[in-house]
Amino acid sequence: NQSSIGNAIVYECVRTAASIYPSPVLLEHCAGVVSRFVKSSNNNLKYAGLDALSCIVNINPKYATEHQMAVVDCLTDPDESLRKKTLDLLYRMTKSNNVEVIVEKMMDFLRDATDHHLREETA
Repeated sequence: NQSSIGNAIVYECVRTAASIYPSPVLLEHCAGVVSRFVKSSNNNLKYAGLDALSCIVNINPKYATEHQMAVVDCLTDPDESLRKKTLDLLYRMTKSNNVEVIVEKMMDFLRDATDHHLREETA
């Protein structure tokens, strides 16, 4: 499938851009492209998007800030591995300017979570 191949190339380009000397302009563009992955209805693409955004956040969380609500939306996905990846990314995205919003969303998620292992692990 052409689309899958193209997405795989974009994913690897983002990971490469985040691992070599990071250019602010390049990282900003990468975050924009990856946000489309995160907003996808395809869970594999969402997971790849969260993973790629994690690479960008490791360099500088500011590039992911404008995409934080798209990431938060992944907390409601039925896929457990996707929710765990989302929690990890949100934790690393949390800064003084967005802590209230992210913590509120995470607490809402944990209040509604039925997976006791996940609740204990996160608490």
